Amino acid sequence: MEIRDYTEEDEQEWIRCRVVSFLDCSYFNDVKREKETYEKEAICLVAIDQDKVVGLIDVELDSADLACAGDKRGAIIWNLAVLPEYRREGVARKLWEEVKKRLFAKGIHYCELWTQEDEPANRFYQSVGFHLEESQCWLRCYSHGQKAMGLVDQEKTGKIYDVEDLVFETTIARKEEVKDFCYRMDEVRLYAGDFS
Repeated sequence: MEIRDYTEEDEQEWIRCRVVSFLDCSYFNDVKREKETYEKEAICLVAIDQDKVVGLIDVELDSADLACAGDKRGAIIWNLAVLPEYRREGVARKLWEEVKKRLFAKGIHYCELWTQEDEPANRFYQSVGFHLEESQCWLRCYSHGQKAMGLVDQEKTGKIYDVEDLVFETTIARKEEVKDFCYRMDEVRLYAGDFS
């Protein structure tokens, strides 16, 4: 297996790897039709086996989206995915270790990432030194149909027939209060690591 820099020629394989990797987790609906680009410098790596992308990681340096870095330099992992048939073979760890080496070479020792309550992902991030920033956790809630209609202010929107899908975010403390409106709730979690 080879860990190398992503190239434009990898885009279709990158998309396929990300989609297939997310199908069995709570990010199954986060489908991308093209590879994301980033405002700041990014480290984008792929794991290659038998000429196909089997894992990927995208990390943006000094992102404006860093939540807890304060005034120190940091990076944020936007994507980390491994095909199901390659999991538990150290692919994610190899991708992360290579990124970490490159971050250190640039003087960056702090990193954040967002995930949801998928336990294998949470265990992995904890195993490589990330810790949960509980103050930065929140709920992503999904509602539709008549339950969602009750959440829409029709005085502002005018008359509407139906709400196909409504996604909203709120604090974890409101979980019991909003659960009856939702067919799905995902706990969004921030992990951070200072690897000095």
